[in-house]
Amino acid sequence: MKTLVLALLIPAAICVGCTNKEESATTSAPAPVDATPTAPATANPGTAANTVAIGNAAATAPVTTPADGVPPTAHVSFVSAAGYSVNGDLTVTDQGGAVAIRGVLTGLEPGSEHGFHVHEFGDCSLPDFKRAGDHFNPTMAPHGKHLGDLPNIKADKEGHVTIDATIKGPNLVDVDGAPTQIIGKSLVIHARPDDHKTQPSGGSGDRIACGVIRVEHL
Repeated sequence: MKTLVLALLIPAAICVGCTNKEESATTSAPAPVDATPTAPATANPGTAANTVAIGNAAATAPVTTPADGVPPTAHVSFVSAAGYSVNGDLTVTDQGGAVAIRGVLTGLEPGSEHGFHVHEFGDCSLPDFKRAGDHFNPTMAPHGKHLGDLPNIKADKEGHVTIDATIKGPNLVDVDGAPTQIIGKSLVIHARPDDHKTQPSGGSGDRIACGVIRVEHL
């Protein structure tokens, strides 16, 4: 009888061992490797390397603020001489080798025409604005060709003047070393029109209003 039991148990043990071996082999086998995700995207690794370098360069470049690249703008608010009531505000915008002057002036005699110039100093002290200095003329050109010579302004029948002019030559910010920067200087309105030929100031007479060119944004 013992011999019969042993004969039955031995094959069973052998079968259990076979099953365990098969399970071990199944669980320990590595999963198949998918090479597709790690394969090069292109056949030219040099191109990929260049793309990475460009990307890194862009990532480390200085951050450009919204103000960068924006032409600066200056503001001019006029003070009137005694006996006059000129008022107004102008903006002066850098155009790169030129300036755009825009705004509205009031309080002038209806139909009157006036000389209008950039003067060399930003000092609009009363009573006569003489501290604004002479016309802005860093190149020592004859009158009529000064960088500070601007077109005459003419009032309408209500004494108003709308100014919208682009003047080549001066600029708000001196970018190349030339003495053309007008920030901190002044705009002056004269009592009479400028003939743009009489030396040294075009015969435009007294200064009746003055405003300093003040920077709003750089």
